[in-house]
Amino acid sequence: MRQIPRGVVHQPHVSLLSVMSFEFTFLGSGTSQGVPIIGKDYPPEFLANPKNWRTRPSIYVATDAVKLVVDTPPEFRLQVLRENLRWLDAVLFTHAHADHIMGLDDCRRVCDLRGGKALPIYASEATMNDLKRVFRYAFHDGPWPRGYFIPEPRVITGPFTLGDLEVVPLPLPHGATETLGYLFVQQGRKRLAYMSDCKEVPPEVLERIRGVEVAVLDALRPKPHPTHMCLDEALTAARRIGAGRTCLTHLTHDYDHDAAQAGLPPGVELAWDGLRVACGA
Repeated sequence: MRQIPRGVVHQPHVSLLSVMSFEFTFLGSGTSQGVPIIGKDYPPEFLANPKNWRTRPSIYVATDAVKLVVDTPPEFRLQVLRENLRWLDAVLFTHAHADHIMGLDDCRRVCDLRGGKALPIYASEATMNDLKRVFRYAFHDGPWPRGYFIPEPRVITGPFTLGDLEVVPLPLPHGATETLGYLFVQQGRKRLAYMSDCKEVPPEVLERIRGVEVAVLDALRPKPHPTHMCLDEALTAARRIGAGRTCLTHLTHDYDHDAAQAGLPPGVELAWDGLRVACGA
């Protein structure tokens, strides 16, 4: 298993430019059951709004030098088809709960598009161990038949580089589990801080991400939850971070998008599946 120590560079087909684009897309913005959930009746007007249909949480990050996803939820194949994604340089994982990992085998097609080459998989040691257990048929020393998922495990031990991005792992509390958020820095600019599953944003993480252009925060539901930030906790974190733009994700059906959005302060918005965010040049 390859470990990624501080400062090690992985650069897939990189051509660095003086000014680089940075864009990310919400592949999914919902909670662990998705929205709508099984076996529940909803008002017709709720279901009529496509922004209330939420698949499990993931983002796609694209620059001129690298393309990656954070997490591969159960609907990953459908998310990739919806956004017409054709290439990935890496997959990053926040943690190993089912709603974040169970689409990983869909990356077999990504490996095929890469010419049968392995796909770098970045995760903490604990998460990597879980991935190796759940997908043990793929995590081995080879050989792999063409068309199968070929992971190249890379254990995160500190900040690392992908293309033109410095990726800084952000340890976050999530009940008995520690998850990783990610800060993406491009040419010294703090583009995005992604924190999808956490009960709070610790002071040391707040200090690290201060000045970020866009913050994505867990805001599970309006009422408090033992392992996720609720809306009030997320709004408090947003004020402390002071990002130019804040998006709330990992959302339950307690949010009727348009009505809930109308009650949010300026600069804060509910994410929705397919929302594309371009950071300033």
